[in-house]
Amino acid sequence: MRITFVATRKNLDPSERELYEMDLLNRALGFKRAFLDLGIQTVMACTPRDVDVRMIDEYLEPIDYDLRGTDYVALSAKTSCVTYAYEVARRFKERGARVILGGIHASLRPEEALAHVDCVVTGEAETVWRRVVEDAKAGRLRERYDAVGFPPMGEIPVPTWDKSDASQYLFHQIQTTRGCPFRCRFCSVPDISGQDFRFKPVERVVAELRALPKSRGPIAGSKPLYIVDDNFISRTRYTKDLLRAMIPLAQAGEIPSWSAETTLNVASDEEMLDLFRDAGCSTLIIGFESVTEASLAAMDKPVNFCLTYQEAIDRIHARGMTIIGNFIVGFDTDTLGVFKQTLDFVQRAGILYPFFSILTPMPGTKLFDEYKAAGRLDHEDWHLYDTRHVVFEPTHMRRDELMDGYVWLYEQAYGTHLLYDRIERNWRRRTKGSNLVEKAFVASRLAPEMLRGDGELRRHFKDGLKLMMQRGLHADGGQLLYLLDAYDFAVFMRRFSTSRRAENYQTFSDPSRWARAPRQGDARPEATKLDVMQWQNAKAVKRTKTSLPVVR
Repeated sequence: MRITFVATRKNLDPSERELYEMDLLNRALGFKRAFLDLGIQTVMACTPRDVDVRMIDEYLEPIDYDLRGTDYVALSAKTSCVTYAYEVARRFKERGARVILGGIHASLRPEEALAHVDCVVTGEAETVWRRVVEDAKAGRLRERYDAVGFPPMGEIPVPTWDKSDASQYLFHQIQTTRGCPFRCRFCSVPDISGQDFRFKPVERVVAELRALPKSRGPIAGSKPLYIVDDNFISRTRYTKDLLRAMIPLAQAGEIPSWSAETTLNVASDEEMLDLFRDAGCSTLIIGFESVTEASLAAMDKPVNFCLTYQEAIDRIHARGMTIIGNFIVGFDTDTLGVFKQTLDFVQRAGILYPFFSILTPMPGTKLFDEYKAAGRLDHEDWHLYDTRHVVFEPTHMRRDELMDGYVWLYEQAYGTHLLYDRIERNWRRRTKGSNLVEKAFVASRLAPEMLRGDGELRRHFKDGLKLMMQRGLHADGGQLLYLLDAYDFAVFMRRFSTSRRAENYQTFSDPSRWARAPRQGDARPEATKLDVMQWQNAKAVKRTKTSLPVVR
């Protein structure tokens, strides 16, 4: 029997792009895709060895719908990708193939998914996949398989690397933990992976790191590692033990520079930050989510009051690590001031990589249930539930203001003046940077992009290259590429600006235009109470004053 696993593209429209796919960066460096589908690779490793397994990644090759000899097609999709996955399933079924679908959306909406495929697998598939395959071999495949419980992390196999060309991906990836005890209103992770943290044994992680595919060449050979855990610091003792085990690998050059997602309280533990630095971590990805006290409280995220934001950032920067800061706009507690307040904070704090999202009530979250019950959702066109389209009516702004505010944030944060100010400050505090050969390589890779771009893009890239070559700075050519890719995404997003863009842009920059008369019967707090910043929160201020000072 043969099963063909298919990793579909992320967008219904192939001309669209996602920030995390890093289109410009991949073009410049010669990669086909930023990240492989780690979940698919892991489920493939659970497949019995007597089954013929094939992998197709649509980013690497077109989907061949006339797959000869294939008995089953296996797909996986999150909510924003599932509409296109349904279309792929339809085309396979028209040619006689039977289709199995798993992933987050199918786990949360199994009845909907069954209208499009032959079989749905819900939950973490590692516990049930072997039974699915055995039933398929015996000709008794059921319509639905529900994973019961969660697999011990020590029993999850190493992802199957040999079914796809790892050299075509920009990043390496591994996973060390699953689950999350936090119940943020906009997040469905606890519903999929449970509320208890589960850990892969440290020795297993070390073995997996050493088994990462080796690629040849100056680019592929030094590709960075992304640890995909929803929260890498899930348990302090485990995290520290793992970091200590990674330090010798980092010192010996056995693992590349790496990044991981953490909650803000990583900065409360000075020893842990030192371990991150010594283990070779280059970037921490932190969910700041909002700059206002009211929005953080409304989303049930008390962990973000562990320190004031600036103190936490200073402690991370003091170790030479950079920060990807994730921010969400559109909460009921967000006023029209949220866009400039967020931008000003990013600039003042020196967050090198700010990523912005529009609040999106995803199926499986408390937020979705509340908005649906209140009749606030515009539709359930899942391909627009991608955090860059407005799918509901905001409270303190219009839909067009939320859409334009999101685009405005990207344009401003990655425009020439603000971006290069943040880069220069970051490079001045670094202790090392790219050598002349690496800088020349980056410049040569950007040249074709400059030639095909318009005058604005050429000026922007030229300013970046000029700054990279400036004496006295520990410039990092790789960072410049990442940031210019984000600028390219900002330019792409202009196509979603509304007809009121010019008026709205003036509003975002002018505090006198932020106030709105309350709607009749509106019992929500007045706007002035909604503009209290995180760093004004009494608990955050007190914890900052009583904790250890930042290591400079």
